[in-house]
Amino acid sequence: MLLDLDFITPYYRARDVADELRAAGVEVVLPEGDLWRSDLPVVTPRAAQALMAYEGPVVADIGGDEGARVVGSLHGRLQAGSYEAYMVVNPYRPGTGSPEQVARYARWLEEVARIRFTGLINNANLGPLTRPEHVLAGLEQVEAAARLLELPVRFTAVRADLAAELPGLDLLPLQLRMRPPWESSLAVL
Repeated sequence: MLLDLDFITPYYRARDVADELRAAGVEVVLPEGDLWRSDLPVVTPRAAQALMAYEGPVVADIGGDEGARVVGSLHGRLQAGSYEAYMVVNPYRPGTGSPEQVARYARWLEEVARIRFTGLINNANLGPLTRPEHVLAGLEQVEAAARLLELPVRFTAVRADLAAELPGLDLLPLQLRMRPPWESSLAVL
C-alpha cells in the first residue's frame, strides 16, 4: 500500500501515476473525486487507518513538513517498534547539503511527526545528470549525517541504469516513471 501524503510537490506525486501503480498490484490511497488533483492537506480515513492497522507493508510518502504533521496527528496510535521510518536524503537539495543540515531536519521532522527515524536512505541524485561519482559523494554525506543521528544507512536508491557501475553497495535500483515537465525534453547524458 502506498499513501501519498506529499501535498507540496506537484511534480512527484504518486497520485499522478496511481493507475499504473494499481496495475502493478499496489493499493494507492489518495483523496477521492477531484480532491486528488489538489495540493490541499486532505487525508482520507483509509490513510489514517492504514498507518495504524494495515496487514502488510505500507509506504507513506510524507514529503516534508505537511505530511509530517499528518503523521504527528496520529500520535499515540503508532506503537514504537511497530514501524520502520526512513528519511530519504538527497544531499544535493537545498536544506540537506551538509550532514549537520540533514541531522537538524531529521530531528525537526521527528518532532513534528512524533516518530523516530530508524534509518536513512541515500538518494543522492542530480536528476538525469546523475553519474556514479555523484551517488558516491552523496553517500559520504549521508553516512556522515547517519553518524550524527546514530542511525544506519539502510540502502542507496539509484537509477537502475547506474546500478552496475556501483558494485559493493546496498542498492535499490529504480525504474523512473515520473518526470517533471522540464525534464521531458532532456536526454540522459
